[in-house]
Amino acid sequence: MQTQSVDFGKGLAWYGGGWEIFKRNPGMWIVFMILLFVIAVILNLVPVLGSLLFALIMPGLFGGVLYSARELSEQREMDINHLFIAFKETGTRNSVLVLGAVMLGVNILFMLITLVLIGGGMGMAGMMGEGGHDMMTAGLGVGMLLALLLMSVIGLLLAMAFFYAVPLVMFAAAQPVAAMKSSFAACLANILPLLLFGVVYIVLAAIAVIPFGLGLLVLLPVTFGAVYASYRDVFPPAG
Repeated sequence: MQTQSVDFGKGLAWYGGGWEIFKRNPGMWIVFMILLFVIAVILNLVPVLGSLLFALIMPGLFGGVLYSARELSEQREMDINHLFIAFKETGTRNSVLVLGAVMLGVNILFMLITLVLIGGGMGMAGMMGEGGHDMMTAGLGVGMLLALLLMSVIGLLLAMAFFYAVPLVMFAAAQPVAAMKSSFAACLANILPLLLFGVVYIVLAAIAVIPFGLGLLVLLPVTFGAVYASYRDVFPPAG
């Protein structure tokens, strides 16, 4: 899985590619977004197990969305069944479920470590209780600061490992671990355009949520299309 570095400006240009993909079938894209929202709501209504199941299948749903983006970018039709296409073939299904399981496991481990750090900070605050309220606040603040720093670092590393992992599994038949390694290396080699990509998304999202969040029905599919466009630039087709 050969990668290449791209120019800084690609972080903005990818949204242009995503917009072009969205324009080819905006109605179906909006149906996709509504369906994803309904699936998320229904599963999260089930205590504990529902949210775990949603986290497990999320990479597969993401793969279906990217598959649709590829079909439209290559002048083919988009179909509602594409959303679940990652689960139809045994090899791909197993791979996306492994990605979901790894992501779920890392998130659970991450939460446990965070609780330990916050608990340690609270313990430190208790030990400093005799020193007064200011000492207690300082001890608790240290624990929360460490937890926040850890969340930021692990979150960034996790995002880099998974950003291209799903399309690599979907389109390059990569094994999950190899896909995560290649994704991390590709993100590291293109950190500047991807940072621009993230900043642009934050700005657009802030605008999209103003009209009761309805702008997300457009922004999200455009962003999915942009992710596919970035994948095609960073992992160009052989030949």
